[in-house]
Amino acid sequence: MIYPIKTLKQLPLFLKGFRKKKGLTQASMAEQLGISQQAYARFEANPETATLERLFLVLRTLDVEISLAHSDTKQADVASNTQEPW
Repeated sequence: MIYPIKTLKQLPLFLKGFRKKKGLTQASMAEQLGISQQAYARFEANPETATLERLFLVLRTLDVEISLAHSDTKQADVASNTQEPW
């Protein structure tokens, strides 16, 4: 199933949901990652402060992959804009 995430604020709910779906506690997740339960709890509550490398490590542990998709509306907006997006 595909779950669109449009803001970083949505990420904690998805991480918790995927962890629970896999039957893992924060403590067991932390053990698999080689960190403390408190460190994992902080990550899960506030993943937007983590590095991409750490996020990908957690997602691999949860057997979750990231896919990027370009919506047609946004593509039209970018095409009509002459400035760089950054």
